[in-house]
This record gives sequence, C-alpha cells and structure tokens, in this order.
Amino acid sequence: MPVLLSGCIQDTIVIHVRPNGSGTIEETCLLSNTMFDLVGSIAGSVADSGKGAGVQDNGDATKKSSIRDAEQTREDIIAKMIKDAEKRAETFGSTVKFMSAKSVKTDIASGYNAVYAFQYIGQIRVNQNLGARMEGKVADKSDSPREENLLFKFTKGPPSKLVIILPQEKEIGDDRSGAQDTGKDVGGKSNQGTSDQTPVMVKNIFQDIKVKIALQFEGTILKTNATYRDDSTVTLIEIDGGKIIGNGVLFKRMLSINPQSVGDTKALLKDVEGLKFETSNPVYVEFE
Repeated sequence: MPVLLSGCIQDTIVIHVRPNGSGTIEETCLLSNTMFDLVGSIAGSVADSGKGAGVQDNGDATKKSSIRDAEQTREDIIAKMIKDAEKRAETFGSTVKFMSAKSVKTDIASGYNAVYAFQYIGQIRVNQNLGARMEGKVADKSDSPREENLLFKFTKGPPSKLVIILPQEKEIGDDRSGAQDTGKDVGGKSNQGTSDQTPVMVKNIFQDIKVKIALQFEGTILKTNATYRDDSTVTLIEIDGGKIIGNGVLFKRMLSINPQSVGDTKALLKDVEGLKFETSNPVYVEFE
C-alpha cells in the first residue's frame, strides 16, 4: 500500500485558485507519533549496540537520555521533511515556486506545512500518488505508473472556468482480486503472511491515515459537476484509514492486493461510506 503507507500519516493538498488563474498550493504532511517512536527505537537500538559489554547504565540517566534522543530524532526528521519540501516545487510544474514552510505539531503527529505559488493553473500538475510525490521526483515519462497527475485547463472569465482532468482509472481484474489465493500482490511481490493477526503497529498507523486533495476557489462557484462541493471548496479525494480498518474483510483484502496507485485504491474503496473519490471526469467549475 505505498499509496497510503508512504511515510505520511496525514497528507492534505489544497489548491487555492483565483479568478485570474493564479493561486497557491498548500500541502500539510504529518508523520504519526507511532512512526517517530519506531524510528527512535531503531536509532536507540543501534546506539545501544555500540556500547561496551562491561558498561552498566544508570536507569534514570538512560531514560532521560532516551527521551532527549527521541526528541532530537523527531526534530531532525521534521527538518529534513521541510528541506525536501523546499526542493519539491518542480514536481508541481516548472513554473511553480516554493514560498514557505513551517513545522506543525498535533497530539498524534508532527510534520510540516508548505506553500507553493503559481501564476497560471494550466501549467501545474498534482500527482495524486502520494508515494511518488513524497520522493520529490519527476517521472521520465508522463504515462509512468507512478504518475497519476491531476491536470488543469483554465479559461479566464468572467465567469472563469476550470476543468480538472483526472487520471484514467484501471479496473482491478481477476488477476488482482485473486492475489490472496496466489500469494502475489499487484506488483508481483509476495503477500503471504497476511493473517487475521495483523500486526498492531500496522493497524495503529493505518487507523490515523488521512489523505485529501481539494480545491478552494476565491470567489463564488456558479456552476459545477463536482460530486463533493462545500461552498467554495471542491474535494477530489478524501481517505480516512479509520473507516477502512472498521471493515475487517476489506482491510485484509487491501493488505493482500497491496494497491500501488490511487486508481487501484479507489477501485477497492469506492463503496466505503465516508470516503470521497470524485466520480466525474473531467470536473468543471465556473466561478467568479
């Protein structure tokens, strides 16, 4: 499930669009405390292995040191996330400029909020494949399986009109639905070992996963065929891992099939109540 378990527990992209076609892309990416604890635990184990066999640690001192190390690890990871975000403007388009980034912390996660600016929305793209986007790389070919770009066509008004073109979906065929029986997932890798005893850590991480892509229009929407509209906001994708875990059969099927793209994930989850996947393609919005 690289599309979901790609490091971020929450990834939200909001594209702010002005009537003249300019705007900003705001991305918030958070890692769960569980993920930070896992990284800190691994780092601590490596550090402990480097100590001499005859060295005996003071319990309280060791505990305080571990807490400091965990906090430092968290800060280091967030600092790297922000640094990577600064370099990722090009993945949204060659004319997109990085504007700012700041650290963000909630009760269950920490990460960053970054803002990018564009002068013309027709020149940007947003890869809805979270795993590929987090790598910060631009694929050599536009038809790469990891390129699931949302594309935009804009006509200046009044009223202005934006057309959002979604990637073509691929149906999950019999070869994928039978992955559990064959022991192979979508990518041909072994999925054997998936059982009723799904590791607690995997469930804990999945429980808080949230992925969202939306457009915020500055002005008034006059007409649209978008499925999910709330005032001046149009939501294209909204995934809540908690709602997936609530369906045990579906969750096990996801672990078995291991969807590699948003298209694959949508095919599996399109009937799950509370999740949002835009069904119209293309989507048009007239606004002023």
